[in-house]
Amino acid sequence: MATFFFLVHLLLIGTLIIPTYTKSCELTQNATASNFSINVRPEDYKANTTYTVGINGNRNFTDSKNVSQYLLQALSPANQSVGQWEVTEKENCSSIVTAILSANQTAANWTSPVSNISSVEIRAYIIFGDEHVELSSVTLNKETTTTAPLLPTPNSVSLLQASSCFIAAIQGLLLLATSKLLS
Repeated sequence: MATFFFLVHLLLIGTLIIPTYTKSCELTQNATASNFSINVRPEDYKANTTYTVGINGNRNFTDSKNVSQYLLQALSPANQSVGQWEVTEKENCSSIVTAILSANQTAANWTSPVSNISSVEIRAYIIFGDEHVELSSVTLNKETTTTAPLLPTPNSVSLLQASSCFIAAIQGLLLLATSKLLS
């Protein structure tokens, strides 16, 4: 009897340690690529910034299949879950925090991490009533600002040369006038 209770306790502890996967998480593994789009505002990646992530698609694909839910994920270049989703329902799908949206909700807010990473991939899954899953993704990259050195343009060089010649001519005339006055 003591052995039975020991095994039951061990089984309960095992279920707490082993990550549980919901049906939604399992379905994402069989996702097919799709042409629906993900709109993310702002478009460039910045640390500690709140983004609005929306799913837009041609609603014709819902004519034959009803959307049951949307799943959103944010991944670093190292394929790790990053940032925080501001939604009421979340799941842990293979160590990736996954925001779950109802069929009527096609947008959510996501806040990027404070850490300094180069880019983030936002993945969106559409799960249909017949358990068919479609996937689309978009990558947010850091805004690259390049400042070119201020080099003179051909027009500015010509203008500089012309003004130098003008100044030299004026100085020559002033020198001549001054020498006439002194003599």
